[in-house]
Amino acid sequence: MRMEKDKRRIQYLISLILIIFCIVAFHVPSFPQNPSSYLRTGQNYLRNGQYVEALKSLNTAILEFPSTSELYYLRGFAKYSLDDYLGAELDYTKSIDLFPFNPNVLFNRAEVRSQQGNYSGAIEDLLSAKSVDSTNPEIFFSLARIKLSLKKYYACISDCKDAIRLGYKSENIYIVKGGAEFGLKRNDLAIIDFKKAIEINPENPFGYIQLGSVWMDLDKPDSALRFLSEAVRIDTNNVYAVFNRSLARIKKGDQSGALEDLNKVVRFSPYNSYGYYNRAIVLIGMNDKKGAIRDFDYVSKLNPDNIISYFYRSGLKAELHDYQGALEDLNKTIELFPDYADAYYERYEVKLKLKDIHGAQNDYKKAQELRKDNNHNPDSLNWKNKDYLQSLVKLSGDFEDMNTRTSKFQNQPIDIELMPIFNVFLGKVEYEKILLYDAYNKEHYHTNIIKLTNHPDLVIDSLSRKEIELQSRSIDSSSTNPMTYFKRSISYAALKNFNNAFRDYDSALSLDSNFILVYFSRANSRYDLIQFIQSLDNNEDQISIGINTPRVNNQITSKDLENTYEMVNRDFTRAIEIDPHFYFAYYNRGIVNCKIGNYKKAIDDFSEAIQCRDNFAEAIYNRGLIYILLNENQKGCEDLSRAGELGVLDAYKVMKRYCFKTMK
Repeated sequence: MRMEKDKRRIQYLISLILIIFCIVAFHVPSFPQNPSSYLRTGQNYLRNGQYVEALKSLNTAILEFPSTSELYYLRGFAKYSLDDYLGAELDYTKSIDLFPFNPNVLFNRAEVRSQQGNYSGAIEDLLSAKSVDSTNPEIFFSLARIKLSLKKYYACISDCKDAIRLGYKSENIYIVKGGAEFGLKRNDLAIIDFKKAIEINPENPFGYIQLGSVWMDLDKPDSALRFLSEAVRIDTNNVYAVFNRSLARIKKGDQSGALEDLNKVVRFSPYNSYGYYNRAIVLIGMNDKKGAIRDFDYVSKLNPDNIISYFYRSGLKAELHDYQGALEDLNKTIELFPDYADAYYERYEVKLKLKDIHGAQNDYKKAQELRKDNNHNPDSLNWKNKDYLQSLVKLSGDFEDMNTRTSKFQNQPIDIELMPIFNVFLGKVEYEKILLYDAYNKEHYHTNIIKLTNHPDLVIDSLSRKEIELQSRSIDSSSTNPMTYFKRSISYAALKNFNNAFRDYDSALSLDSNFILVYFSRANSRYDLIQFIQSLDNNEDQISIGINTPRVNNQITSKDLENTYEMVNRDFTRAIEIDPHFYFAYYNRGIVNCKIGNYKKAIDDFSEAIQCRDNFAEAIYNRGLIYILLNENQKGCEDLSRAGELGVLDAYKVMKRYCFKTMK
C-alpha cells in the first residue's frame, strides 16, 4: 500500500515538472542570491524611473530576504512613485520596525502620510527625523509644506527660513514661502518670493503660476495672463497652468480663449470636475445651454455632492422646457441642501409648469420662510439674475498631469471594470498568463494540475478545432472517459457552439456526476452565452445598409436572464460544494453576483477566494473595485494597494482617481 502511494506521488511530481517545463518553454529566470544584489537592481530601476519593474524585483527580494529593512524602504519608494501612498506607508513602517534609526525612511513616511492628509503623523515623523539629523534642510522644507497646507503661515515661513539657512537651494522653498506670504495677504512679499523662485529656475512653471494667482487676487488679469501664458509656454500641457490661465481669460472677457483652455484641461485631465464645471459656466455665457448641461452631467458623475451643478442644470433644463428633468435636479439639490431657499423657489416655478399647484404652493411657502429666516433679499431668489461668473471655482484639489512632460504611468486614463472570469485552458503559453490549481489526490478532477486563464485572447479557434478532432477520435474509440467529453465541451464552447458544448457537459456528468470542472466550465459557458445573446440584442437597433443583422429567435427577457444567471451560480455553487477550496469557482461566482447587482455577495465570494489563496491578485483587485463602488474607499484602497503590489498595474490608475488627494 505504501509503495503504491509513493509510486503515485512520484508520477504526480513527474507530471508537475513536465507541465511547468512546457509552460515556461525552456525559460529559466536567474536571480541574484544576496540582498545587496537585489538592492542594486532595485536602485537602478528606481533611478531610471522604472517603478513597475522595481516593484517586481523588490517583491521577489522580500520573499527571499523578509528581514532586510532596505528592501522595504526601496519598495516603499517604488509604491510612492506610483501614487500608492497607503502601500508605501506600510512598507516604510516595516522598514522602520526593522531599523528605526534611518532618518530617510522617517522623512519618506512623513511625505506619504501628508499625501493622505495625516499631517499630525507626518509632523511627528519629521520631528523624529530632525532629532536624528537636525542639519537636513529637506526636513524643514517638508515641515514648511505641511504647515502651508494647514494654513499655519507664520510657522511655515519660519521653517522656510531655517531651510534656507541650512543651504536649501531649490526654488521650491521660495514658492512655498511665497504661498505663506500670499495666505497672509502680504502680496508684495509673496511677489518677491515668487520672482526669486523664477530667478533661481526660470524653467519651473509653478513660479509663474503663483505670480499669476497673486495678480489675479489684485484684480490685474492682464499681468496674471502674462505670467500664466509664460508658464504654459514652458510646459504646454501643464493642466494647472492652463486652468489658471482660463480664469484670467474669463476675467478679461475672452470667452473663446477661456473655452480653448478649458477644452485642453478636460482633454488632458478627464476626471477633473473643476474643468467641466468652469467650462459649463463659460458655455452658459456663450448661450450654449445644451453644452453646459452636458458638462454639468460630467460634474454630477465625478462629484455627486456638487450642489450648484444640479441647481444650475435645473435652470438650463427649465429654459429648454425639460421641466421633468429640472424637477429631478431640484429634488437632488434640496436633498443635498435642505435649507437652500433659491432651490425651493425654482422648484415652485417648475411645479407650476407641471401643473402641480399644491406642490408649488408648498415650495413657495418654504422658500419664503427660509428667506425670512436668513434675511435674504427677495431678488436673490431669482435664478435668472444670478451672476454665473461669481460661481467660477479656483483650484483647491489635485490636477492630474495627463500626458505632460512629468506624466507618470498611473496618470493615464483607464476604463474601470472587473478583471474577467477564469476558464480552464488546454494549451501551452507563458507561465505569467495562467494560474495553476493543485488537484493532486482530490477526487472528481481527473487530472492532477489544472491550468486556468482569464486571458480570452489565448483561446484560438484553430486550436479549439484541433482539440475537438483529437477528443472526437478518443470518444469514438472509447466513450467511458469523462475527461474526453470535458475537453471537447470547453473547445466547443470556445467556438460559441453551445449546443454541442452542453451536450458534452451532460455526457461527462453521466460518467461522473460530481465532475467538478464540468460544473465550473458549464457555468462559464452559460455566462458566456448570456453575454453573447445580449451583445446580439444590443445590435438589433442599429441600421446597416446592405447587411442583414443576425437576430436571435426566442429572445431572452429580463426575467429569463435572471433565472439564467441563477443557473450559472447554481453550477458554481455545486463545484464549491464538492471542493470548498476551489477558489476559482468563488472568484467567478463573485463576478456573476456583481453583474446582477448582488455586491455584498460578490464581496463575500471574492473574500472566500482570497481566504483560499491569499495572493489571488485578481480577486483582491475586483473586491477593491466593489468596495469603492459601495463608497467603502478605505477598504477598497487597501485592496487595490495589495493588488498593485501583486502585479495588477491598473490598480495604480484606479487609486490615482479614487484613493488620494495629493498635496501640491
